[in-house]
Amino acid sequence: MEAEYALRISRNVAKAVRKAVAQLSLEQRKKVVGNGVDGSPSKLVDVVAERAALEILLKEKVTILSEEKGFVGEGDTYVALDPIDGTFNAERGIPFYSVSICFSDSESLKDTFFGYVYSLESDEEYFAAEGEAFKNEKMISVSKKDDLTCDAIFYYPTKLLPFKRIRIFGSAALELCYIAEGRFDCFVDVRNMLRVFDVAAGIFIVKCAGGKVTDNNGLPLDNKKIRVGERINIVAANPSLHKKLMELIK
Repeated sequence: MEAEYALRISRNVAKAVRKAVAQLSLEQRKKVVGNGVDGSPSKLVDVVAERAALEILLKEKVTILSEEKGFVGEGDTYVALDPIDGTFNAERGIPFYSVSICFSDSESLKDTFFGYVYSLESDEEYFAAEGEAFKNEKMISVSKKDDLTCDAIFYYPTKLLPFKRIRIFGSAALELCYIAEGRFDCFVDVRNMLRVFDVAAGIFIVKCAGGKVTDNNGLPLDNKKIRVGERINIVAANPSLHKKLMELIK
């Protein structure tokens, strides 16, 4: 599959999910309707969004890992899909949640060739391919901040840190895009809780924007698989700041 075609598919998915979610009241969104593939409760907003996304993706020859249904479809291209990244925000009307879609030539993240994240409230689109990252069609890059008096997204600090400010917004996919465009300088989450479909697209977008993304031991994430049980720790920033973050969190 070509990246240009993956972009077209992703835009159709984002449009369908946005329309489907807009039809739900906040009370409807938070209704628990079962359990996802990893055993966590499924909210109606998740199920409705996934249904809208899969209606489009299943027309393609792709193998999809999605939050609620697990693996569906069949094809040589692997897709890590999170129809709603930031469910807590979506069900409470907090305008920070997104669709996240990652395309790979294998089940390994090292073979990712396209990443897409769409902010369902702000109508901001991020995507990356062939070593370049974009927001609303304009090329983006990570910040050049090279010291720890920076602006950080950090889940969750357990000690005093030298950052200028710390924020947590609740959608890792979209927060990683904030790193990619330089809105924030770094993203750190070392709780071993992030799932592959939450962050696969965001990881690729940050890397294509010139950032460095590793686990908490400084190891690349290329060996991570598009699998249900895969968990990921992330330290993401520009290369210079990343080195100092590793020294800080060890």
